[in-house]
Parts: sequence; C-alpha cells; structure tokens
Amino acid sequence: MRGQEIKVEQSLGGLLEIGPSISDNSLLSSKITNYVVSNKPQDFVAIRQILNDYMASSSVLVKIEAFSADGSLLASLGELNNISKSINLINEDEPNQYSFFKISKTKIGKTYIHTAEPIIYGGKLQGVLKIVLDVTSSIETFYDNTGFGEKGSSQVFVINSSNQWAELKELNLVADINPKVTIKKVSYDGFLNSFVAQRLPFITIDKLIPGRKVAVEVNINSNEVFSAIDRFYKQLFTAFVLVLIATLLIGMWFSKQITNPITVLNKKVGEVAEGQKGVEIEFKDRDPTEIVTLSVNIRKMAQSLWRMNEDLEGIVEERTAQLKRLTENLELAVDERTREFQEANTQLLGALEDLHDAKNELVKAEKMASLGELVAGVAHEINTPLGVAVTGVSQAISQLNTLETHKNSGSLTASSFDQYILDNRNLLILMTEQLNVASTLIKNFKEVAVDQNNFDVRELNLHDYLNKVFDTVKPKYKPTNIQLKLTCPQGINVSTRPGAFSQVISNLLINALIHGYEKNDSGVVNVICSNDDDSVTISIEDDGVGIAEDNIKKIFDPFYTTKRGQGGSGLGLSIVFNIVTEALQGKIEVKSELGKGSQFVIEIPTRLKGQ
Repeated sequence: MRGQEIKVEQSLGGLLEIGPSISDNSLLSSKITNYVVSNKPQDFVAIRQILNDYMASSSVLVKIEAFSADGSLLASLGELNNISKSINLINEDEPNQYSFFKISKTKIGKTYIHTAEPIIYGGKLQGVLKIVLDVTSSIETFYDNTGFGEKGSSQVFVINSSNQWAELKELNLVADINPKVTIKKVSYDGFLNSFVAQRLPFITIDKLIPGRKVAVEVNINSNEVFSAIDRFYKQLFTAFVLVLIATLLIGMWFSKQITNPITVLNKKVGEVAEGQKGVEIEFKDRDPTEIVTLSVNIRKMAQSLWRMNEDLEGIVEERTAQLKRLTENLELAVDERTREFQEANTQLLGALEDLHDAKNELVKAEKMASLGELVAGVAHEINTPLGVAVTGVSQAISQLNTLETHKNSGSLTASSFDQYILDNRNLLILMTEQLNVASTLIKNFKEVAVDQNNFDVRELNLHDYLNKVFDTVKPKYKPTNIQLKLTCPQGINVSTRPGAFSQVISNLLINALIHGYEKNDSGVVNVICSNDDDSVTISIEDDGVGIAEDNIKKIFDPFYTTKRGQGGSGLGLSIVFNIVTEALQGKIEVKSELGKGSQFVIEIPTRLKGQ
C-alpha cells in the first residue's frame, strides 16, 4: 500500500512542480511586473515568448494563461477543446487558492489537471499563472498492477469542492468513500472461514495522501493474503489436536505421577501455539520414556513451525523488495526528467544573468564608493569628541593618582579633596557632552547607512529624517565654505522606503558640492520641502556654477559626467533617477542656468501604491 501511495504522490508531485517552476522564472516575473506598470508592447511580447518556449518544451502542457494581480488577462497560449466533464477541488470564490484546483475530462478520453501558481516579484504578488496539464498517460501509471497478487487492483480518487469523492479515471462520483479516509485495520478472520466460504473476496485499503485531496484504494484478494496463514494455523491446529488426544490417552493409562510433567508440557505447547519463538521443550531423565519421546516430538514440531514462519517472513520480504524495485524505477525516471528540465532552465537563465552582472557590479561599486565617503567623513567628525574624551580620561587618572599620593603621605586636606571633586565633576561633564556628540553622530549615521541597504517601507517624519541625512554628509561640507540649510515644516510624514530616500538625498547633496562649486567658493545648498494631500515635494537648490542647457538633456544618462578623470563615474544621477521613478514611485526634474545655480525637484507620493 505504501509503495502505491508513493507512486501516485511522486507522479502527481512531478506534474505539479511544472507550475511553480514556470511561475518562479525571474525573467517572466520581471516582465509581467514591468508590463503591469508601464504597459510596454515589448514586455508583452517577451511574456508570450517565454510562455511559448515552455509550451514548446513540454509534452504535457495544454494551456497557459497569465493574469495580473487584479485578475486582468495578460496572455493566453493553447486551447481546451471538447471538455465533457470537470470537477472543482477548491471553491473558486475562496481567495489565494493556488496549486491543484480542478480536473477535467475531454470527449476523446483525455484527462487534464488545472493548477494556479502565484507570480511574486520584489516580495509582492504581481500576477497569477494558470496552467493546464495533460495527465492521461500518468493516470495509466496510477492504475498499474500494485504487485499484491494476480487478482488485486487499485484506484485513485479525488475530493471535489463539495466534499464528494470521484474516481480519477472517469471522474464519476462515488458515494461510499469516507472523506476522512485512512488505512483500515486489517485483521486475520480465522482459517475456518476458508472452509465455510464466509470470507470476503477482497480486502480494501484506502489511504489519503498527506497534503493532497487525493486517495489511493487498493483491493487485495483475501485468499492470496491469508493462504500462508491458513496453512500455518491448520498445521498448528492439527498438531494441537494430536497432542491433546495423546495427552488424554496417556492420562487414561498412566498414574498421577506423570500428571505434573504433562501439565508443564501442555503449557509449553500453548506457548508455541501462541506464536512464541525459542520456547524450550525440556524433560528430565527420570521421566517415563513416553514423556521423553513426546517432548522430543513436540520440540521438532515447534522447530518445524518456526521454520515455516521464517519462510512466510521471507515471502513477505520478497514482495516488499519487488515493491521497492518498482518505486526505485519510478524515482529514477522522475529524477531524469527533473535533471533535463533543470539543465534547460539553467541555460535559459545563464544568458540573462550574464547581461545583468556588469551593470550590477558598476552600480554596487558606485553605492559602496558613496557610502565609503560618508564613512570617512563621519569618522573624521567623530575623532574630535572622542579625542577630548580620551584626554579627559587621562587627566582624571592623573588627578586620581595625585589624590592617592596625598592620601598615602597624609598631606590630603579637605580643601584639596573638594578641589579634586570639583575638577573631576567638570571634567566628567565635558567628557559626557563630547561622548553624547559622538553617540548622536554614530546613531544617525548607523540608521542612514543601514537604511541604504534596506528598501523596506516605513513611515518617517521628513524633517527629522533629513536632519539625520544631513549629519552623514556634513563632514564633506565642513572643510568648505558651503553651508547646508533645511527648510522643512515639522509635521510632514511620508510612508516610503527610507533606504532609497536617504540614498537619493545624500547623492544629490554631494553632487551639488562636487559639481556646483569650484575650490574656495562660498555658497548655500538649501533643501526645501512642501506637501499636499497625496504627494511631497523636495527641492535641492544651490547657488553654484549651474549646468549648461545641452548637458541638462543628458544629465540622467548612465556614464555621463563632466568630471571624467577626476573621480566621476557618471552613475550617480542615473542611480538617483532610477530610485526615484521605481523604488519611490515618483519623478525628478532639473532646472538650471549657467552662473545661476541648479535646482533638483523631486515629487514622491505620501504613501506608496500597494501599501
């Protein structure tokens, strides 16, 4: 029974893995996401090409449909013809029902299973993939001979959305299957039933496959199962009758002196009859010859019965080995198909990964370089308060040593001790103030730095968060004559991705310092915030050299920079544009004239779509 259950589970599992393998295709997920957002024709063509490749590479795929998260049909390949009967395994009005949900039958005898798989991209549900698979040949495998004798048979059942059971091959409803089906307890009905013909012709075992609304039913011929046991009990019964008759005859002819040996011997025979192994049939030298002979014969009989039992166990092991070999052959076939699919999938994804590697490495290098500059600046800024604190600790230790010397020499006076307390209190206050400055710098930098590697959505107060970002870039401004100014009302809150937001603001502030001013210039970089009901506007304005009109058109292009050879990579503003338009769901524009400074205006929603 376990072997047939494994066979059905593995065949069904191998088919149902097709759906997740398609929905997990990262290229398909990204194209569906892009198409839903931008509705670009090239994304629609790419979706259909990916689905068409899967249809062409699989012999069991009948139809594939891709839907957006709101239920709109994006693409459909393949057709379903002549559907004569179908069974829903899950109520269609239940939300978020995926995997195996429907079985249908065609007029020409083909059987289809319908599966639904979620399409996840960026941690969000972007759509649903509905797939129809032809399982006609697999059903024939389900109904192969189970190996439980020549007259045995097997069936597979599924449960529909109304909690009714249906036979899988013809999809006919069956009334006498228990929805909570499990392995029935099968017990031996006695060998006398083999004489009086009261034994049921078949033993039926039903087993629900865990995690599936699928059950396997195996019918085994009763006589084939119990024949060896019948023979064993017939021989045991015959032996018991013979021993009983011999005991009665001996009791009639011998005196009471042999009653006790007979009682002991009878007890041993009972233990053998109960199926115990290794029972010692003992006798004494003074026992009558008949008792000795009887004991020897019973010992031989018990050994014969034990050998018969071992032969029966050998038959069971042989049948078990046959089932195991069948299971291993099926597993090898499934593994081979799985390897072929994985190799094809690896080849398809390899080309895409190669295309993205170069771009990702450049973007990572730019982000790490920017973060490295912030680290260097903050480290330099923290050095001053930490230096004061270290000096204060040294001074405190020196004063403490002096106090100890006066105490040991007996020259310690009340006035000198009061002076020591006063000096050390002032010293500790100074050290505390400096360490608080360093702690605030580290805390703000840590929060902003962690945010830059975490694009989760969080609600933040715009004024407070911009001050923290200012703390991370102020070390870059400190050696210059350029001032940072924030004009932002206190009550503006926005639900967005702080990591993406802080990266945009810090990049623009450093960009203004590098590209907006020459060495020894003076000026002001002002960040101005405003809001309405649905959006927030952040304007980064400087009074520097400005941007030429021809350069404004190319300023957000990748690898474009006016500082080529001076440390500029040309990726900073390109990254800013992509983060604003994609991660922050906003827009950015630049206004500038030569000699009149520059203005970068960012508009983002107060709450991201889908949140």
